[in-house]
Amino acid sequence: MTTGVNIAKLANVFRGRWMMVHELSEIYKPAISRNREKLMELMKEKAEAATKSELAKKMRVLKGFYTVEMAPPRMSEMEKLTADIRLMQDFFKNKCYLFITVRQAWLLFLVGLEVYLWFFLGETLGKRHIVGYKV
Repeated sequence: MTTGVNIAKLANVFRGRWMMVHELSEIYKPAISRNREKLMELMKEKAEAATKSELAKKMRVLKGFYTVEMAPPRMSEMEKLTADIRLMQDFFKNKCYLFITVRQAWLLFLVGLEVYLWFFLGETLGKRHIVGYKV
């Protein structure tokens, strides 16, 4: 019973505010129509200023990087990937890893560690928790 009364009071409040907004729009409608050209000019100036702002410049640069980095691989890139995989298979098949220098081995280790740590960081960010998944 009390919820019905509360809903009715709330509806009356909203109805009263809607009527007030409607009345104000009717009062200011002629002023808006008279100054339409001025308002359009002001809006154009604000839009031009917004496109020249630092944030807009940064967003254009970000969009450029996003479109390049997030694009699916092209066929030429896939062919290069398959060639690299074949080269790696031949490297291990012919036991060429026995002839690399310590410096080359250290560099390969560091690159592999970097890839692993980026994967680990991505998993940690993805699950939003350091230990285990939230259930």
